[in-house]
Amino acid sequence: MLSEGLRARSGNSGDAARVSFSRDRSGWWRRCRASIAILAAVVGLGCGRVETLATEPPVTPEQWCAARPCIDLGGTVLDEPLGTLLVFALAGLWVAGGLHAWRIRAGQRSRAWFAVALVCGGIGAALAGTSFQAFGYELECAGRSVCVWTNWFEVGYLIAQAISVSGMVAAVAHARASGNRRLAILVFAAVNAIVYTGLALLGALVPVGALLRFDVFLAFSAPALLLVLAIGAIGAWRRDDALGRSLVVATLWLVLTFVAYYAYAAAGMTRTLWDDGAGFYFSENDVLHVGMIGWLAYAGTVVVRRLRDT
Repeated sequence: MLSEGLRARSGNSGDAARVSFSRDRSGWWRRCRASIAILAAVVGLGCGRVETLATEPPVTPEQWCAARPCIDLGGTVLDEPLGTLLVFALAGLWVAGGLHAWRIRAGQRSRAWFAVALVCGGIGAALAGTSFQAFGYELECAGRSVCVWTNWFEVGYLIAQAISVSGMVAAVAHARASGNRRLAILVFAAVNAIVYTGLALLGALVPVGALLRFDVFLAFSAPALLLVLAIGAIGAWRRDDALGRSLVVATLWLVLTFVAYYAYAAAGMTRTLWDDGAGFYFSENDVLHVGMIGWLAYAGTVVVRRLRDT
């Protein structure tokens, strides 16, 4: 009888624990759903605000198409056909490189994170191509007297690229660090992506145009790129290893691509070559995309093969 009483009390205790856990879990889920609902409501209420940011100085739909090639396809205007081709080719290469890295990951977390980074980069490139190139007129000018400055496709592009950069840092952390050093790098990568995403959403919802500038994205990306460059350079110098050298090459390639982008824009080459429609249209974005295609060809083959967890 004593043993039966102990079993009964033990059973009651187990039942009580399960009930308590169930209540805690249901309470957590209710709070989680409430938080998601509040966040969705805030985002929903602010979704249209990003389109209140007008171009400065004001640009009319006519001026928009005078500054770049626009093709009317039965009522839908397609912008920059060459640029559209380049950016979607770039997006395809991003995703293809990511899928390749995932297929050959062989249990390596560094390759898995690199795959995530490349796929996110491809999503970002596709979002950018939709707005900056292919359907910029439709999204920012059609039906308006003055074109808007940005939209959610472009916000999504910036966020996806920020996550991509942090994914690359995480890949390098698994390949070149261990213990507390790896943890510190991973925390940095996560915080960098989260803070930038928060600022970009704030810029879109309030809205604050300054937070959505490409310069701000680069300000968050630069420390990550410098970190990867430093890790690669130290590895190449101390160990004379192939991965370290390839990280240096890949990072410098990115830096030179961004330098070319800004130099081309500062020189006003887009307008000079376009010559008010009499010339050839090749913008600073096209320069960026050509450079990135070359970078992807290198990173998606050479770098990913050399990634190994430490």
